[in-house]
Amino acid sequence: MFETFAGIILALIMTGLWMIAALTASGLPYAATNQRLKRRRTFLTGVIYLALTAAGLWLIIIMKDLVLRDWLFVEGKIKAIVPVMMIGNLSVLIYTLPLLKGLRKSNHEQLAKETLFHAAHPMLHVPIYAAAIVSGLTVFSSIFEQPVLPGFNEIVQKPILLILILFVPHYFARRRYLKVQRGEFIVYPIWKRLLRVALAGIAAATVVIAVIVLNVLTGMHSSRLPEASDMMNHHKLDEGGGSLTRHSGHHYHHSHSAADSGMVPVAALTGDISAPADIQFEVIAQQRKLTLASGAEIDSWTYNGQIAPELRVRHGDMVEVKLINKDIEKGATIHWHGYNVPNAMDGVPGMTQNVVMPGQSFTYKFRAEQEGTYWFHSHQLAAEQVEKGLFGSLIVDHKDGTEVYDEELTVINHRWKTEEGYKNAFGNRDQEQLKRVEPGRKVKLRIINTHNLSRKYVLQGTDYQITSIDGVRIEDPGLLSDQTAFRIASGGRYDVAFTMPDHPVLFKIGDNKNLDEPSIVFYTDVPPANPVFKADSSMFDAAQYGKPVVNAVTGAKKFDREFTMILGNKMGFYNGKLHFLWTVNGKVHPHTPTFVVKEGEYVKTTFVNNSLTEHPMHLHGHHMTVLKKNGKKVKTPWVTDTLNVESGTTYEVAFVADNPGMWMDHCHNLDHAATGMILHLMYDHVVPSYEVGTRSGNLPD
Repeated sequence: MFETFAGIILALIMTGLWMIAALTASGLPYAATNQRLKRRRTFLTGVIYLALTAAGLWLIIIMKDLVLRDWLFVEGKIKAIVPVMMIGNLSVLIYTLPLLKGLRKSNHEQLAKETLFHAAHPMLHVPIYAAAIVSGLTVFSSIFEQPVLPGFNEIVQKPILLILILFVPHYFARRRYLKVQRGEFIVYPIWKRLLRVALAGIAAATVVIAVIVLNVLTGMHSSRLPEASDMMNHHKLDEGGGSLTRHSGHHYHHSHSAADSGMVPVAALTGDISAPADIQFEVIAQQRKLTLASGAEIDSWTYNGQIAPELRVRHGDMVEVKLINKDIEKGATIHWHGYNVPNAMDGVPGMTQNVVMPGQSFTYKFRAEQEGTYWFHSHQLAAEQVEKGLFGSLIVDHKDGTEVYDEELTVINHRWKTEEGYKNAFGNRDQEQLKRVEPGRKVKLRIINTHNLSRKYVLQGTDYQITSIDGVRIEDPGLLSDQTAFRIASGGRYDVAFTMPDHPVLFKIGDNKNLDEPSIVFYTDVPPANPVFKADSSMFDAAQYGKPVVNAVTGAKKFDREFTMILGNKMGFYNGKLHFLWTVNGKVHPHTPTFVVKEGEYVKTTFVNNSLTEHPMHLHGHHMTVLKKNGKKVKTPWVTDTLNVESGTTYEVAFVADNPGMWMDHCHNLDHAATGMILHLMYDHVVPSYEVGTRSGNLPD
């Protein structure tokens, strides 16, 4: 992160210095005396050296990233930015600085013709303009368009753009130079010179605007989503370096699946649901005006007319959930976040089912084969529907009830949009809440973060354990001090356990200092008036906690498939509208690759976050084992379904391809997914049963 922002700051400094240099150089031929020329030349030389120093520091940061981090972090910059940057800076070194040194002093007050000849030389001015333009392009690329895996077109387009832009200032500089040669150079009044500069700027801007308009029109047209698609993206298949799959070079559509020997449609991947249900639920998606504890009202979309209803089952149960859509106009589904259900029960409209429109229903049925803390939410227009409240918790208890706590709370942290602005809440509690617990009793908090961003939490007043992450138990969890905070990714879950001491305990969001933020104060006898707690001073690290997970992929010597996901950002169009886009391998869906695997294979994925913010990466249908962070093996590999990949960080994760289907793999900042930060994992023998797009009404994100 530091290197990223340091690079941006240096690029901004470079641009500012080169702009000053360009203005100063433009004034050299208009110096009335040698004394003025000397001052301008000295100032200009100093500014140029400062700009070159900033450029050198920028290159050092790039080289440092190359040495200390990973080639994938710098590949785009080295291929697409460094060459064009070197054009500008080296041309200043080769042409501009020698010409500046060639400006000779004169004993006469008036400028000699030879001196004026040097001051007006195009190669004194144009390289500075080039460096200024290149620095501006560097700033743009650093902030608005991270180059990722650049192809030939992306590599050559910046030099071509530079040449087009430089044509105008070079034309005017050469005209002035020829006038000096012929003795026709006239020093016009300042207003005329400014007018000429303005005209030259307008001409250069016209070229830039023309290029931009062309890109805008092309981008608007090419970014429009298809009216209908089967989401398979066969022309962008990524085999992960493994053996060729059945899909290689072929395009299968669900209408042909029955005739294709061995091919299985998604709709058939229900798992064995022949047994009767052990437990049944009816969940109604409906609009409802609700009130938070503070009195703030929210226009909510709910399941069963309440905030975050809880579905509780036992491990091994056959679970049946009937979703009925009462009045959610664009439809709804239920996705079981982190729960590895059979593909046809995953709740992604257009991929695993059709969206459930008002008046319709859909029944989900699956065997509860994972215990722990999970949640469910709609995957239809999820960025909007989850924010408005279409979610709940899924708690799967141990079958024999051996995990017993005296007190247990499910804490769903959500940010609600109210008429008064956004409010954080634990369920519907957006203020402090008090809970009496007798000393010595064991307390368990099931914490679920439904917000788009990761959240920092603190538990103060007692030591505690993190007993599971994303529903997966941690073996031998050690005691953490109350000065240790922990951060949960968007969509992530932590189970936290502690024994109630004889004094108050505080649980709260750690990122916020606002006293109105939600919190839970546990007390033993009398509610405390103003309890004092120590501030947190360290962060929990899952890579250094408990016993290392040992499973099939932790002991793998090699992997059958190895995929890379470079997370970046750029300004661009999505479905015809301008957005700040978050990309995977430089693209947004539907132009992202589809990862193809075969059942039973060991699969490794490398996340490289080269963007300006974190991305909680969530793979449906599978849990990932975290093996490496920033190229180094983690001390204690752990299992997760939603991994928060911070800016400037790499992770290597692996899983066994043991759940056939077509699965979403996306950023769980749902605003990012809504503008295309999505790709798909596809098993080679599976074909689609549904389509996405406006024609079907299936609109997943």
